[in-house]
Amino acid sequence: MNSGLIPVRYATALLDFANASDLQDRVYAEAKTITKSYFRFSELRTVLDNPVLAKSEKRKIIILAAGDNMSKPFERFLDLILENNRENHLLSIALKYIDLFRKQKNIHYGKLTTAAPINAATEKKLMAMVENTTGGTIEMEKIIDPQILGGFMFEVDFVRWDASISGQLRRIRNEYIEKNNKIV
Repeated sequence: MNSGLIPVRYATALLDFANASDLQDRVYAEAKTITKSYFRFSELRTVLDNPVLAKSEKRKIIILAAGDNMSKPFERFLDLILENNRENHLLSIALKYIDLFRKQKNIHYGKLTTAAPINAATEKKLMAMVENTTGGTIEMEKIIDPQILGGFMFEVDFVRWDASISGQLRRIRNEYIEKNNKIV
Protein backbone atom coordinates (compact mmCIF):
# COMPACT_ATOMS: atom_id res chain seq x y z
CA MET A 1 0.00 0.00 0.00
CA ASN A 2 1.21 3.50 -0.83
CA SER A 3 2.68 5.13 2.30
CA GLY A 4 0.85 8.36 1.37
CA LEU A 5 -2.49 6.57 1.39
CA ILE A 6 -2.00 5.02 4.81
CA PRO A 7 -2.06 8.30 6.76
CA VAL A 8 -5.00 9.62 4.75
CA ARG A 9 -7.10 6.50 5.29
CA TYR A 10 -6.29 6.17 8.98
CA ALA A 11 -6.74 9.90 9.66
CA THR A 12 -10.08 9.93 7.83
CA ALA A 13 -11.23 6.92 9.83
CA LEU A 14 -10.11 8.57 13.07
CA LEU A 15 -11.96 11.77 12.18
CA ASP A 16 -15.13 9.83 11.37
CA PHE A 17 -14.87 7.88 14.61
CA ALA A 18 -14.17 11.04 16.64
CA ASN A 19 -17.15 12.78 14.99
CA ALA A 20 -19.41 9.84 15.85
CA SER A 21 -18.19 9.97 19.45
CA ASP A 22 -18.47 13.80 19.47
CA LEU A 23 -14.88 14.02 20.75
CA GLN A 24 -13.21 15.43 17.63
CA ASP A 25 -11.92 18.51 19.50
CA ARG A 26 -10.25 16.38 22.14
CA VAL A 27 -8.73 14.04 19.56
CA TYR A 28 -7.50 17.15 17.72
CA ALA A 29 -5.72 18.32 20.87
CA GLU A 30 -4.21 14.84 21.33
CA ALA A 31 -2.99 14.76 17.73
CA LYS A 32 -1.35 18.16 18.20
CA THR A 33 0.31 16.95 21.41
CA ILE A 34 1.68 13.87 19.64
CA THR A 35 3.11 15.94 16.78
CA LYS A 36 4.74 18.31 19.26
CA SER A 37 6.24 15.31 21.05
CA TYR A 38 7.66 14.00 17.77
CA PHE A 39 9.31 17.33 17.03
CA ARG A 40 10.52 17.84 20.59
CA PHE A 41 11.91 14.32 21.04
CA SER A 42 13.52 13.03 17.86
CA GLU A 43 14.16 9.66 19.54
CA LEU A 44 10.42 8.94 19.59
CA ARG A 45 10.41 7.89 15.95
CA THR A 46 13.43 5.63 16.47
CA VAL A 47 11.85 3.97 19.50
CA LEU A 48 8.53 3.33 17.75
CA ASP A 49 10.29 1.94 14.67
CA ASN A 50 12.16 -0.59 16.82
CA PRO A 51 10.79 -4.07 15.92
CA VAL A 52 12.17 -5.62 19.13
CA LEU A 53 10.14 -3.36 21.42
CA ALA A 54 6.86 -4.97 22.52
CA LYS A 55 3.57 -3.40 21.38
CA SER A 56 2.53 -2.89 24.99
CA GLU A 57 5.67 -0.80 25.57
CA LYS A 58 5.07 1.16 22.37
CA ARG A 59 1.50 1.80 23.54
CA LYS A 60 2.76 3.17 26.86
CA ILE A 61 5.23 5.44 25.07
CA ILE A 62 2.59 6.78 22.69
CA ILE A 63 0.16 7.41 25.55
CA LEU A 64 2.89 9.29 27.37
CA ALA A 65 3.63 11.32 24.22
CA ALA A 66 -0.09 12.12 23.85
CA GLY A 67 -0.39 13.43 27.38
CA ASP A 68 -1.42 10.44 29.53
CA ASN A 69 -5.18 11.10 29.72
CA MET A 70 -6.30 9.93 26.26
CA SER A 71 -9.85 9.89 24.95
CA LYS A 72 -11.50 6.53 24.25
CA PRO A 73 -11.59 7.09 20.46
CA PHE A 74 -7.88 7.81 20.40
CA GLU A 75 -7.07 4.82 22.63
CA ARG A 76 -9.05 2.49 20.38
CA PHE A 77 -7.41 4.03 17.36
CA LEU A 78 -3.99 3.56 18.91
CA ASP A 79 -4.77 -0.12 19.48
CA LEU A 80 -5.79 -0.44 15.83
CA ILE A 81 -2.54 1.17 14.65
CA LEU A 82 -0.45 -1.13 16.84
CA GLU A 83 -2.43 -4.20 15.81
CA ASN A 84 -1.81 -3.43 12.13
CA ASN A 85 1.87 -2.51 12.68
CA ARG A 86 1.34 1.07 11.49
CA GLU A 87 3.01 2.84 14.43
CA ASN A 88 5.73 4.08 12.09
CA HIS A 89 3.01 6.17 10.36
CA LEU A 90 1.70 7.75 13.56
CA LEU A 91 3.21 11.19 12.94
CA SER A 92 1.87 11.31 9.37
CA ILE A 93 -1.55 10.16 10.55
CA ALA A 94 -1.64 12.78 13.31
CA LEU A 95 -0.59 15.54 10.89
CA LYS A 96 -3.22 14.46 8.38
CA TYR A 97 -5.88 14.34 11.10
CA ILE A 98 -4.98 17.91 12.09
CA ASP A 99 -5.30 18.97 8.46
CA LEU A 100 -8.66 17.22 7.98
CA PHE A 101 -10.02 18.62 11.26
CA ARG A 102 -9.02 22.16 10.30
CA LYS A 103 -10.70 21.81 6.91
CA GLN A 104 -13.86 20.44 8.52
CA LYS A 105 -14.02 23.28 11.09
CA ASN A 106 -12.75 26.01 8.70
CA ILE A 107 -9.75 26.75 10.91
CA HIS A 108 -6.79 28.51 9.35
CA TYR A 109 -3.32 28.20 10.81
CA GLY A 110 -1.36 31.40 11.23
CA LYS A 111 2.11 32.24 12.46
CA LEU A 112 2.91 35.75 13.68
CA THR A 113 6.57 36.62 14.10
CA THR A 114 7.50 39.87 15.81
CA ALA A 115 10.70 41.33 17.19
CA ALA A 116 9.02 42.07 20.54
CA PRO A 117 5.77 40.94 22.18
CA ILE A 118 2.62 42.67 20.89
CA ASN A 119 -0.30 43.78 22.99
CA ALA A 120 -3.60 41.89 23.10
CA ALA A 121 -5.54 44.63 21.26
CA THR A 122 -3.22 44.50 18.25
CA GLU A 123 -3.38 40.71 18.21
CA LYS A 124 -7.20 40.77 18.29
CA LYS A 125 -7.35 43.29 15.42
CA LEU A 126 -5.03 41.16 13.32
CA MET A 127 -7.00 37.99 14.04
CA ALA A 128 -10.32 39.74 13.30
CA MET A 129 -8.96 41.01 9.97
CA VAL A 130 -7.86 37.51 8.94
CA GLU A 131 -11.09 35.90 10.14
CA ASN A 132 -13.15 38.42 8.15
CA THR A 133 -11.03 37.79 5.05
CA THR A 134 -11.06 33.99 5.27
CA GLY A 135 -14.56 33.52 6.67
CA GLY A 136 -13.24 31.07 9.25
CA THR A 137 -11.42 31.10 12.53
CA ILE A 138 -7.67 31.35 12.96
CA GLU A 139 -5.35 29.39 15.19
CA MET A 140 -2.29 31.56 15.67
CA GLU A 141 1.19 30.68 16.83
CA LYS A 142 3.19 33.64 18.12
CA ILE A 143 6.97 33.75 17.76
CA ILE A 144 9.33 36.38 19.13
CA ASP A 145 12.40 36.73 16.89
CA PRO A 146 14.64 39.75 17.55
CA GLN A 147 16.51 39.07 14.29
CA ILE A 148 13.67 40.62 12.25
CA LEU A 149 14.67 43.94 13.94
CA GLY A 150 11.10 45.33 13.98
CA GLY A 151 7.76 45.07 12.25
CA PHE A 152 6.21 41.65 11.75
CA MET A 153 5.95 38.62 9.50
CA PHE A 154 2.55 36.97 9.28
CA GLU A 155 1.74 33.69 7.57
CA VAL A 156 -1.76 32.29 7.11
CA ASP A 157 -1.95 28.87 5.53
CA PHE A 158 0.51 29.38 2.67
CA VAL A 159 0.34 33.17 2.25
CA ARG A 160 3.07 35.27 3.84
CA TRP A 161 3.21 38.99 4.57
CA ASP A 162 6.65 40.33 5.41
CA ALA A 163 6.52 43.78 6.99
CA SER A 164 9.71 43.30 8.96
CA ILE A 165 12.63 45.69 8.93
CA SER A 166 15.00 42.85 8.06
CA GLY A 167 12.77 41.99 5.09
CA GLN A 168 12.77 45.61 3.92
CA LEU A 169 16.55 45.79 4.22
CA ARG A 170 16.88 42.54 2.26
CA ARG A 171 14.64 43.91 -0.53
CA ILE A 172 16.66 47.16 -0.69
CA ARG A 173 19.91 45.18 -0.82
CA ASN A 174 18.56 42.99 -3.66
CA GLU A 175 17.48 46.09 -5.61
CA TYR A 176 20.99 47.57 -5.39
CA ILE A 177 22.58 44.28 -6.38
CA GLU A 178 20.23 44.05 -9.37
CA LYS A 179 21.00 47.64 -10.44
CA ASN A 180 24.76 47.03 -10.07
CA ASN A 181 24.53 43.89 -12.18
CA LYS A 182 22.84 45.88 -14.96
CA ILE A 183 25.63 48.47 -14.89
CA VAL A 184 28.43 45.92 -15.13
